[in-house]
Amino acid sequence: MDWKEKANKLLEEFDLCCKARPCGNPVDVELAKTSCQRFAYHLATQRSWGTDAEIAEACYQLEPRLKQLKEKVIMDILHNGPI
Repeated sequence: MDWKEKANKLLEEFDLCCKARPCGNPVDVELAKTSCQRFAYHLATQRSWGTDAEIAEACYQLEPRLKQLKEKVIMDILHNGPI
């Protein structure tokens, strides 16, 4: 597996989630964004300087948190309309 490509995909998804502006419960979504932000920064650093093993570990750390963030954003869209 190409870990740099996976890292690029995860960071792109994180960037898209960060552009979302929640309507219903902005505090909950912003807390999830803040939680992911530290791991996304770590992944970006590892993508530039780390080994494949370090990039893979950073991907594994960000992926579940990003999934939770995407779920919160999607639920906000479903409940309150487009963001």
